[in-house]
Amino acid sequence: MATITPNTTYPNGAVLPVANHNANIYSTTSGRGIMSEPNGGLQVVNLDAAFTIRDEHVMPEEAVVARMDGTTIPMDVYNNAFGIRDDEAPAYVPVAGLGLRVYMPYAMSAVVWQWSFHVSLFKPYMMDYETGRVDLANATVKLFIDGVELPIFRRNLPISADLMLNPADVAIEGSAEFGYTYDDVTQLWYDVAKLQQNVSQGYHELTIKVYLPRLTFNPGGADPDPEELVHDVALRRYTASGAADDPVESTVHTRISFGVRNVRCVMFK
Repeated sequence: MATITPNTTYPNGAVLPVANHNANIYSTTSGRGIMSEPNGGLQVVNLDAAFTIRDEHVMPEEAVVARMDGTTIPMDVYNNAFGIRDDEAPAYVPVAGLGLRVYMPYAMSAVVWQWSFHVSLFKPYMMDYETGRVDLANATVKLFIDGVELPIFRRNLPISADLMLNPADVAIEGSAEFGYTYDDVTQLWYDVAKLQQNVSQGYHELTIKVYLPRLTFNPGGADPDPEELVHDVALRRYTASGAADDPVESTVHTRISFGVRNVRCVMFK
């Protein structure tokens, strides 16, 4: 805590300067304000050696501040929900329930961020039966603090399906034999923490963002402008009859499903 220097003195008989009097009580300037300066600014060096601190001396959030937010509402995100087709400038979109903006009333010596979320997804491993070439879908989540990504917390989500393209038997093209999902065993629960030191006063925010580009089959990136992946699926996959084998040309999309998710922040003076 700085030494408090008054904005004005009070000579007998003088008109009371209201603005300066208010600043003597509370001011955003360091070293001013008999109420504002001790609020979060008291340190050991400001106390007498014989002083004993009691609970009535410490107001709530003068030493530790905690905030959290989250949701338990499930949310499905498909790659065609991003509103973009061009993948040359990847767009990472914030995930609802995985963001927190907090105000730090004074500079903090330590801030602990923690974020948790449950995720399952459809991310296929693709193989062209005719050529033997393979490719993977892309599904990534990133962490941003105050708009800056921390690459160490980037997570590429796992493969959760197999997709055979151009199978030899056209009669059953696109049936279960050529597409298999196992996202029930690739679900993940992330619980991650980040410690920041010497964080300035003001607003700070944490955001988790997801990237789901359009799905293409483009091994090695050979095609600079690949078409969105289409795949022949047996008609019975869309009907209740369960007997039709006629192929239906279908656009293939990826999906991420978020379950319980929350963000927490604990700040220490």
